[in-house]
Order: sequence, then C-alpha cells, then structure tokens
Amino acid sequence: MVEKLILFVCVKNSARSQMAEAFFNRFNDDPRFRAMSAGTEPADEIDPFARMVMEEIGISLDGQYSKLYTEEMADKAYLVITMGCLDKCPYAPPEKTWDWGLDDPYGKPIGKYREVRDEIRRRVLGLIDDLKTGKSREEIIGRKGLFKIE
Repeated sequence: MVEKLILFVCVKNSARSQMAEAFFNRFNDDPRFRAMSAGTEPADEIDPFARMVMEEIGISLDGQYSKLYTEEMADKAYLVITMGCLDKCPYAPPEKTWDWGLDDPYGKPIGKYREVRDEIRRRVLGLIDDLKTGKSREEIIGRKGLFKIE
C-alpha cells in the first residue's frame, strides 16, 4: 500500500505546521496516511510556546524539527495544507493545496498559541474524518483547489 503524505506548511515551520503534524500523526490510525510539516523559511528550532501548549494537552513535539519546504515535497504530497501563508508559498499545486488561513501566533501571548492550537486540532480531526470516510481530495479541498477555509 502506498502511503499518502499530508504536508502541513507554514513560513518558519516552528509552530502551526508542527502542531498540525503532531495532531495528525497522533490521532490518525489509517496507515494509508501520514503527516509531515515544512516551512518556506525554516526556523532553527521549534517555537518554545508551541512546545508548551502542546505539552499542556499531553502531546510532545520531541523528535520534530523544522524542515525546508521543497518542490519535491509538494509533488509527493497527497495534500498540501498551508497555515495561512499561501502568498509566501513557492510551490502550491492548485489541485491539492488548501489554505487554512490561520493567524501566526509568533510574538503574541500564550493565549493566542492555545487558540491556534485548538483550531488546528479541530481542523485536523475533521480532515482525518474526511479521509476515513473516503472523501476524495477534490471533495476535501473543493474542486477549484487553493480553497481557503473560512
């Protein structure tokens, strides 16, 4: 069975996309799918507040690290989900890219990180449900691609 990659992308790959990767890989039990995250300008380390708010709910980001988003990753991915940075994304295949339009919590109070974390969890769980029920990529992101979630 070929594994399908769900790729979460943000600029620094230090908070939003890391949380999405961790949630997906923690809650997804379908071996056909796995998640990875990457950034267009990867940071040197994962944001300490992102680590903290994930640990608050019992999910560790240990073992995860910031990676550079490449065209090869985009080509291999089943879905590319940008966190609200579509305008800074050099590789966004329209047939498989979905922008979640999430605020970047960097530099904001810890409460903003929690708010973004909870929204990411909600969306990731919805995505997992859609994949489990057999929805196609087109049904998940919208036929036009580059669909922005509201």
